Amino acid sequence: MKNPFAALAFVLGALAGAAPARAQAPRELAYVYSGPTSYYWDIFIAQEKGFLRDEGVKLDMIMADNVAQQTQMLITGAAQVIGANAEVAIAAMEKGAPITIVGAQTAKQGFVFMARPEIKTYADLKGKLLGATQLQDASATMLMELLKKNGVERNSYDLVALGGTPNRFAALTNGAVAGTLLSPPLDYKAASLGMRKLGYAFEAFDGPQVVYTVQKAWAQKNEETLVRFLRSAARGMAFLYDPANREESANILVKTIGGTKEDALKNYDDWMGPNKVMAENLRLTAQGLKSFLDLRGSKEDPAKFLDLSYLEKALAKK
Repeated sequence: MKNPFAALAFVLGALAGAAPARAQAPRELAYVYSGPTSYYWDIFIAQEKGFLRDEGVKLDMIMADNVAQQTQMLITGAAQVIGANAEVAIAAMEKGAPITIVGAQTAKQGFVFMARPEIKTYADLKGKLLGATQLQDASATMLMELLKKNGVERNSYDLVALGGTPNRFAALTNGAVAGTLLSPPLDYKAASLGMRKLGYAFEAFDGPQVVYTVQKAWAQKNEETLVRFLRSAARGMAFLYDPANREESANILVKTIGGTKEDALKNYDDWMGPNKVMAENLRLTAQGLKSFLDLRGSKEDPAKFLDLSYLEKALAKK
């Protein structure tokens, strides 16, 4: 008769070997972003360089048509994390959406105002037709703020809804509108076609543009997964901000969203140089959101829209 203890030892050994495999099963996560732009550069890097895989996170990256669709996907549970426009996220929370901001992808507004070649100054925009994503959305708000700062009042120009950045780019370059806000790297492509850069949205508005946003209930139930995701993204951001990785970061951007390496390198120098558009360590503060609330005439405490506890755990040393 075979030794029963040997058989038992074999079974226990097999079970012991299976346990780590189960523990290391990938944590699946759906992340939604709103277009082929560099606002999401940190997570593109985290995916390409395997930082997410290192944390045991399997990421499904989904590109939505617009920021409103992103938010809807988050609220309905079709996504677990979104790279949301901060203004849109705050507006949704003011209406009762059970979501919260847990970190930032950009510390500043990344929109660039591009105009037709014949537009020499902001004053030349008076009486012209300009383009926005929607008439009441973040791009329209930032456009109006930038123009107002440069002496162009809202009643002196017309505004048309065009949809996302690719649509606005097409409308600008074919002459349908005199100017619009574009997101990199399409502003560089527009410049190569003779369009004129008049300024940046961050010159008129101080606040983050893209923020990591989650459902509160999901985050509470899946804290470890969220912390791992944010740790991966923070590692991607650190990689991005290291000048030694300039070329590789540009290559990853081109591989992920297209465009040319020349434009990606220009984007890198603009955003990781003195402008520092991307959010180092994914950091943001309640004060950073106050600008949006002030713009809306809200007296709400900006801290109510934030939960940075997950980010603090992600950035803490293991």
